[in-house]
Amino acid sequence: MEITPEEAARSLAQVHETQHRVLRAAPPMFPAWYPVTVWIFVTGMQFVTEITPAWWLWIAVTALSAGLAVAVLKFVIDVRNANLRPHSSMTDPWAWAGFTAWLITTGLAGFALALWLKELGVAYPRTVMGVIMTVVVAVTAPLLARWMSARTARRAETPKR
Repeated sequence: MEITPEEAARSLAQVHETQHRVLRAAPPMFPAWYPVTVWIFVTGMQFVTEITPAWWLWIAVTALSAGLAVAVLKFVIDVRNANLRPHSSMTDPWAWAGFTAWLITTGLAGFALALWLKELGVAYPRTVMGVIMTVVVAVTAPLLARWMSARTARRAETPKR
């Protein structure tokens, strides 16, 4: 069986088109529910250490920690079983740099917000900060995941130099 150069080029173009279509339709680079879950854990810890009575602390911390452990296990299982994971050569390192910057920014913003709320004299400033940052993360995490996926798809579509 012989293939002409034109047929080979056409087949290769079809493979690239299929690859790009799959990458554009792939699920986000990370599950957006996970950072929201981590912030819910942080908010819960702030709540139980700031508001609840001391005798209840050991129950609440145990329950929150168990909930976070379940979320971590689900995250690991989801990531391992993801059937549409791009190869590391296809991922955009700037997408992960953006994720890292977002992660650091949300952490520092939460810390700064808690200090600012404390200075204002807000009752339970760490708990209020936790609620606000959970909402911020719930809104921005899906956008970040989609942005990362779009960058990866664009990287795969640009020819290698």
